[in-house]
Amino acid sequence: LVIDCSDGEVFCGVLDRDAHWLSRKQSGPGAMEALFPNVAEVLREADRSLDSVARFVYCKGPGSVLGLRLAAMAIETWCRLSDSPLEKSGYDSLQLTAALLLLDKPGLENALILSDWKKDTWHALYIDQGVAGSVAPLQTEALQTIDRPLYHLPRRKGWQAPPEGAQTLLYEPSRMDAVLMRTNFLQSSETVELFQPGGNTFAKWNPQRHRAKPA
Repeated sequence: LVIDCSDGEVFCGVLDRDAHWLSRKQSGPGAMEALFPNVAEVLREADRSLDSVARFVYCKGPGSVLGLRLAAMAIETWCRLSDSPLEKSGYDSLQLTAALLLLDKPGLENALILSDWKKDTWHALYIDQGVAGSVAPLQTEALQTIDRPLYHLPRRKGWQAPPEGAQTLLYEPSRMDAVLMRTNFLQSSETVELFQPGGNTFAKWNPQRHRAKPA
């Protein structure tokens, strides 16, 4: 069972063991409203039930924080209710996009894929010698020194316009079956692990009570 709530729309689908779609559906926006009806519909169309699911494939991000967390909560709940252990495999939305881009452009050697994160900062994935790397933050000012084709993956909520000259990409989880068996962008894990932009940061606890500054 594939679940992707990283974008404004919710994508769900059922794959067989040979990575062929038995059913799939994309609708939205609104993971809160669309996630569970979509899952129920694709299972019904595939003539399957939750009890028959052997593996959950989910998007880790980057993308909609609320959508990703709702999907994670649902998958963890279903796994805990199952009588047998279930496999869980996550994928990165930019790495999936990179895999599809390389499939569509077999001669592409070097490129940079950008997706909005926050003001003046992007989620960035480099393709070097036809191989997609991992996602890392990239400041807007650093784009001035980039000398390679730029691609932009739009998100429903954006902070900034795409860089000048960047080609727009579609986010297409429905095409996952085309690259699933020949790439290694899936990562198995014991629990549902979501993308952490820039890593976790922690502040030292201060036991003193916060007080207003004197006028």
